Amino acid sequence: MKKLLTLFLAAGMTLTAAHGASAVELKASGIYDFSFSGSSNMNGNRSFMDSSDHRHNLKRELRGRKFDALQRMRLGLEFVMSEQLSAFYQAQIGTYYWGGPYKGGKKAESDGGALATRAANVTTRLAYLDWMIPTTDIHVRMGQQPFALPAFVAGSPILDDPAAGVAVSAPVNSWLDLTGFWIRAVSDPLKTSTGEYEYDSADVDLFGLVADMKFDCFRLAPWAVVGHGGKNFSEVSNAGGTASGVLPFNGMNRLRRDNGALVSDPDNSSSTIWFAGISGEFRPFDPMRLALDFYYSATDNAHASTERDGWYVAGLAEYELPWFVPAVVAWYASGDDSNATNGSEQPLTLSGGFDPGARAYFDGRFNIANTIDKCDAGGTWGVSAQINKLSFLKDLHHDFAVTYFQGTNSKKMPEIINRNGGEVSPADYLTRGDSIIEVDFNSTYQIYKNLVAVLELSYLFQDIDDNVWRNADNQKGDFSDAWRAALNFRYKF
Repeated sequence: MKKLLTLFLAAGMTLTAAHGASAVELKASGIYDFSFSGSSNMNGNRSFMDSSDHRHNLKRELRGRKFDALQRMRLGLEFVMSEQLSAFYQAQIGTYYWGGPYKGGKKAESDGGALATRAANVTTRLAYLDWMIPTTDIHVRMGQQPFALPAFVAGSPILDDPAAGVAVSAPVNSWLDLTGFWIRAVSDPLKTSTGEYEYDSADVDLFGLVADMKFDCFRLAPWAVVGHGGKNFSEVSNAGGTASGVLPFNGMNRLRRDNGALVSDPDNSSSTIWFAGISGEFRPFDPMRLALDFYYSATDNAHASTERDGWYVAGLAEYELPWFVPAVVAWYASGDDSNATNGSEQPLTLSGGFDPGARAYFDGRFNIANTIDKCDAGGTWGVSAQINKLSFLKDLHHDFAVTYFQGTNSKKMPEIINRNGGEVSPADYLTRGDSIIEVDFNSTYQIYKNLVAVLELSYLFQDIDDNVWRNADNQKGDFSDAWRAALNFRYKF
């Protein structure tokens, strides 16, 4: 941390000393996040299980944490040469837990938060260059930058995260802006049986076009993304043996039936990936807003068992009153059928930020407190009744939401997936027999202009089908409700 700050200070002094036509203006910005979070039965894909449930379902002890104190800092520097040329760099320090944990029972320099250690886990989050094509209004941004596809209802379930690429934006006329982009999403070669890497055809590239059309009472944003996944790119997955979001649940393997048994073979074919969608919002009069998001997505592979195609639709209606804003959000996303050899029927995702109001199960407020953190809508449908921005005191408002959601996946799929090397649970894969009611009450207090405190309270009533989720002994599964309480602080400068 000291080295990073020293580097920034030295850069600032050097740039400040510059003069004349080459002078660079340095602007600093940042976000400091703190979270104090307590929870029960919320442990990633082991959620909805207390100690007894865990022993019954998985035949081992539960090793979850009950309380966490975390912090994270994002520190940015903008190097402005002129209105036509600038660069931005943002470093992230953390997220790290207070108190560790130690690695291997020993203090490590990179742990952060533990007694007698230092928070050395500093990473680059954003690093991009902004410039205008001379004598035009065309803006170019290149580098590691934020990417978000249009979404007016509940955040994008596809993409809302930093990625490396190039984006070009241009105003066409008074009501139309166009943005085209290229993202190098993955460049990660597979390792062969001899220990070598297959660098050829090991990339995933995405090309997109977004049209932003603004009129007096409504706004439309049609968009499309097409990409290519090389045959040798490594499966991208942060959920055990489940899908990466652009692949079926079995990842890179081809599935087929051999005398009734499910057999898995490596699939060495490339993939075509595509999305097409439209988002719109309509304001018939000032206090009312209606919004709709829709997209369809698919992959085209050499084998049907490694293909994936599905769709998503979401709608919102809200009416802004002087003291609060009532709103209703509803969505539906297709789910898997019971045939394991015909691929997946869930819509594709990349790295989304789906937030329909159930922030303990889906995407959280600042993405730092403990949540189940399913950031896409695939395989679910639901409806959320909300009262937002309820305020009786200055600088204090409340958001209240009751969200019912259910799976759209076949009841037969969890057994097939888990029996064939995958690993799914009701925390990341809901079937048509599973439903959850989440109640959220969040309070936001503006302590100072640049400092806000947010108290998040969530309770999840589960109705998980114990016949679907059986243990290794073919006994009915046991599940319990979950809850979370988090006090977050954000200082933004």
